[in-house]
Amino acid sequence: MKPFSELSAEELAMENLFIRWVRFPDDPPIRSFWENWILKYPAMRETVANAREIVLTASDWKPEMLSGQEVNSIWDRIINSLDIRAEREPGEASSGLLRSRLNTKSIILGIISMAVLMMLYFFLFSSTR
Repeated sequence: MKPFSELSAEELAMENLFIRWVRFPDDPPIRSFWENWILKYPAMRETVANAREIVLTASDWKPEMLSGQEVNSIWDRIINSLDIRAEREPGEASSGLLRSRLNTKSIILGIISMAVLMMLYFFLFSSTR
């Protein structure tokens, strides 16, 4: 990781410690760190100012609500992309179905096997008494 003094405004604006200082300037340890840092690197004042603007702009940004038509359009694209994927990879879809059928058959076979074993057990031990 590069030291803060070598970062561009964009890179600085992505640093958590810097973001926290911009968004919560009343935090004494962080405020002290950045104030001392700027005193140590006065050539970075403009970079810090630009990075600060980037953070403030990003913090104020709120995505707009989507209209019902836009939501439907997005869902249609998702469904279409899933349909296209299923068409490209038909083996995967059928193998999933085959796997679930095998699992169901295995469960039924297991239940039948247990029932037969229990009947044999009761038959063998009840006839010996």
